[in-house]
Amino acid sequence: MSEPAVPPKDEALQAVGRTVVNFQRLEHNLKLAARLGPLAGTLPRIQRVVEKRIAQSETMTLGQAIQAWLTDTVSESPASSHTPDLFDVTMQMTFSLSADAESHSAHAAALKALRETRNDLIHGGLVHFAWDSPDECRRLLTKLDEVNEAIRLELNFITAVVKALGASRAEALEEAR
Repeated sequence: MSEPAVPPKDEALQAVGRTVVNFQRLEHNLKLAARLGPLAGTLPRIQRVVEKRIAQSETMTLGQAIQAWLTDTVSESPASSHTPDLFDVTMQMTFSLSADAESHSAHAAALKALRETRNDLIHGGLVHFAWDSPDECRRLLTKLDEVNEAIRLELNFITAVVKALGASRAEALEEAR
């Protein structure tokens, strides 16, 4: 026997749930990526800056995390304006993605469009939705499938960068031992 068909309203509600979870995953990875950025100074100073970035990233909204990610991935190396400490190790680290301006603009536009979609969805876009209309539920399902695909593309890119940096860090620490 085949399973009974899922009512359109239930399908639409399940799609909303999937979409919210995917937005949370995107936001989480963007917050991890937002911790990147130029670092310069003594090891204790760098440690303080990293701890501060971790604390700040935990309270970021999706929009703030997107902005931090987009800003930090195209930032230039910081000018060496500090005097090296004679008694402590001084370091400088930067992270940037090499992409043409068109690719960066497309990535930024996709993330900002996702932010707007998320805000519309979470902050009232479904308050007056006609949940009892099978046609409206099917349209919503189609739209959310497209949104989830866009989230997946951005999430795959950001996750790959974060994982690659984590692997590079682990390799560097292993070599230092």
